[in-house]
Amino acid sequence: MLFPDLDSPLPGGDVASLRRRSRGLTVGTELFDWELLSRNYWLDDVMGELAMILDLIAPHVQEPGYGGYFREELDTEPTILTFRNGTYGVMEF
Repeated sequence: MLFPDLDSPLPGGDVASLRRRSRGLTVGTELFDWELLSRNYWLDDVMGELAMILDLIAPHVQEPGYGGYFREELDTEPTILTFRNGTYGVMEF
């Protein structure tokens, strides 16, 4: 699902990366977490699979807050996703 499509219609193409980042030191031990970046063009009929990915990720998100966004092709405003208490939701304005 997150693998970049080489023929993506997105300007600049699809992008996906998973990287380990340092969160700092505690008692002489370095703490790490993972950062996921995905920019993909998905058709409406596969958007439901985003929920499956978020269900897998949400229980492991340590810091509540912004998680990303998605936008329908013809919409001008994005839908913002947030993480909190092991789950995710859409930010209400």
